[in-house]
Amino acid sequence: MNVEIDKRVYKDTDKLPSYAQALAKEQIMKLLNANELTDLHHVRQMEGTDEPYYRLKFGSYRYMMYYDSEKKVVTILSLSHRKDAYKKHNLPWRK
Repeated sequence: MNVEIDKRVYKDTDKLPSYAQALAKEQIMKLLNANELTDLHHVRQMEGTDEPYYRLKFGSYRYMMYYDSEKKVVTILSLSHRKDAYKKHNLPWRK
């Protein structure tokens, strides 16, 4: 599966503690090795939207993602702590 990562995700990753950075990189490797998005255990479609937005849980952090099933491309839109992940106003379905 192809994975695209937004620029701000790199910046957010650099701000994380070292153990969380390792978890974040591990999750990206799992995404790259997966055949389908549903193969991953902690991936769920976001509620409140019919669009293909998903979240990936790891530790206390969340990736917010968009999945293009035709091209099999996952675009990671944001990385946040769980307390802030669902409150961000920059997620497309919140506009």
